[in-house]
Amino acid sequence: MDRLLAAELEHRASLGQHPVSLASIESTLRGLGYRLDRRLDSRHLARWVSGPRAGESYPALHTGIVEIDTGLSFAHVEARRDAAFQHLQALRRAGECFAVVGSHILEI
Repeated sequence: MDRLLAAELEHRASLGQHPVSLASIESTLRGLGYRLDRRLDSRHLARWVSGPRAGESYPALHTGIVEIDTGLSFAHVEARRDAAFQHLQALRRAGECFAVVGSHILEI
């Protein structure tokens, strides 16, 4: 396992955060009316810019999250802002809903 990935997973484990399966993320999103749009996958190095890990990097995977019924990105100006959206945002802010996909961390 890549040392940057291992260090990030170790840090998150110290906070009580552990990866879930990609299927679990997809199920959670589906329950809220969203899905991943894997056509938008982008692999990169994420870097902490503040806090005790400032300057540390880890391999990350960013992808799209879209409304199932409309196909709009959750961030689109015309996307809904209902309770499901608020729940999605809470999950995203908490940073606890992540999976290891290949050798990258996918966070919603």
